[in-house]
Amino acid sequence: MRTPPTQGERDPAPGYYVSITSLYDATNLNERDPHRYVDAAKIPYVVLPPIGLKHAKLGDFASVVNLKNDKVSAAIVADESASKLPLGEGSIALAEALGIDSNPRNGGSDGGVAYVIYPNSGNGKPRAVEDIIRNSRHQFQMWGGLDKLHACLAPQ
Repeated sequence: MRTPPTQGERDPAPGYYVSITSLYDATNLNERDPHRYVDAAKIPYVVLPPIGLKHAKLGDFASVVNLKNDKVSAAIVADESASKLPLGEGSIALAEALGIDSNPRNGGSDGGVAYVIYPNSGNGKPRAVEDIIRNSRHQFQMWGGLDKLHACLAPQ
């Protein structure tokens, strides 16, 4: 694993690491530019383990539901985790949208979150929040929404 590049003098946080995501703007060739990568504080995104990326791809849309309060957030698949880590990582913006503690050090939730990923729904590129919301909402409605999710999770 290589050390991430640090931000330059004109970047938002000079001297700090650039937070790199697997999904990035390929037209921006500057690996030190934080704008090349998906911003965890602004974009609701999910992180999939390698096995998840056998079914979906970076840039696909998703809907994430906090089952404790039924809040639904649109999201995009923007990063890949280590193979041994379980599914369940998301961005700061995603946690905030779901009403989950978004502190990167000690926030999050131990369960009670459902992910609906829509394979082949994206274009493999980062998207604006408005595009993510519009596309994910449409996909979630077409899939069946909260009613279908609760039916899938109901005890048999």
